[in-house]
Amino acid sequence: MKINIFSILLLTFLIALSCKNEKAPATADPAPANSEWVELINGKDMTGWKSSTENVGTWTVVDGMLQAVGKRNHLFYVGDQLKDSFKNFELIATVKTFPLANSGIYFHTHYQETGWPSTGMEIQVNNSHIGEGDYVELKKAGSLYGIRNVYKSFVEDNEWYETRALVEGKHVQIWLNGLKTVDYTEPDDFNGKKLSSGTFCLQGHDSLSKMQYKSFKVRRLPDDAVSNTIAAAFGPWQDSMAVLQSRQFAFIDLNPHTDLSTDALVVYCYQSGINVSIVRDPAQAAELNNIGAQPVFKGIRVNALTIDTHQPGSEDYTVAESKDLKEARALLSSGKINIWSHHGEALTTKNASALIDLAKKNSVAIEIDNEARTPSAEVLKLAKAKGCRFTFANLVPASKMDASMYVIEVLKAAGMTYKDLYVPKGVM
Repeated sequence: MKINIFSILLLTFLIALSCKNEKAPATADPAPANSEWVELINGKDMTGWKSSTENVGTWTVVDGMLQAVGKRNHLFYVGDQLKDSFKNFELIATVKTFPLANSGIYFHTHYQETGWPSTGMEIQVNNSHIGEGDYVELKKAGSLYGIRNVYKSFVEDNEWYETRALVEGKHVQIWLNGLKTVDYTEPDDFNGKKLSSGTFCLQGHDSLSKMQYKSFKVRRLPDDAVSNTIAAAFGPWQDSMAVLQSRQFAFIDLNPHTDLSTDALVVYCYQSGINVSIVRDPAQAAELNNIGAQPVFKGIRVNALTIDTHQPGSEDYTVAESKDLKEARALLSSGKINIWSHHGEALTTKNASALIDLAKKNSVAIEIDNEARTPSAEVLKLAKAKGCRFTFANLVPASKMDASMYVIEVLKAAGMTYKDLYVPKGVM
């Protein structure tokens, strides 16, 4: 075989490259010495855990479990496994919530004697807690609190479920019973709460919140572990939306008009923080049963011709679309819908007033269409004054948000708060 100098150089390069690739990437499982699972709950007492100084007694050991019943108190891990801190890790916690309970699993936090933890990030543990006083709690279990919020319950009270989290560098993933709810990568130029290092903390939230933690296992990963994922880059709407999300505004597209597959919608949800829904016409309602385990809402879309053809099923809500005022009146009076979407005959404060009254009377939320930029701010102000609630449509895909920030603009123009938004009470 004839060999030239180019062949020799190429062969040398390939051999060197193959040797380099023998080194495990940072995202691979760590070496065995670093990959042992450690149980932080010993089943006997609270050794390794230190309670905050307020409302001591909220946390006790019952039947081998850590249980919280009582006023606000936080339990911080201070045991031998902490060493300096936890930075990159995998954890699996076995948790049970009771009705109206609220709790949380903090990481990258530090011990403090009183108040809510001021450092670190929180994995939400809440299936049915609705808030206290004037505060309405919308964020459900599996949320990365205030950063990637989940608004649908995927687990239930009175049942043990598994919360798993994987933190590598700037990448956080969260699962509930194997269902991924969060896949978040912190942007390089992020100005909000950032990933760091620290310890773990279990939250005892309030006197109505009974919580049990049966197991809390941690697997430490190398401090220099990084993820290959890169934060998705969106337009200026992303920063504006993040500010509103930090003020509890729930961004959910409950009536998307897109050809994106379910998997693509879920990826968009992970990347953008916008919760998504799979919506079908009555004739395709059976498809909702075949979606499987996905972190999405499920909706049925009807109009004046199809509303009577649908029998309630596994959907979380029904959205009705009207094209003229007559259709709108019929749909709003039906008692069969949760959301009213209007396109066609323009709405004014004069012709919409009676329709808004019907929406309020029958607890129907009014859709704000980001792409069509409807209804107008004036109509929405009137609807807010009459006590209506609102939803969003056409936040998917990103190109629609790049082209229009109407939902963000009109929230401010109409003087809305997060309490003005409708969130379906969906349970998987």
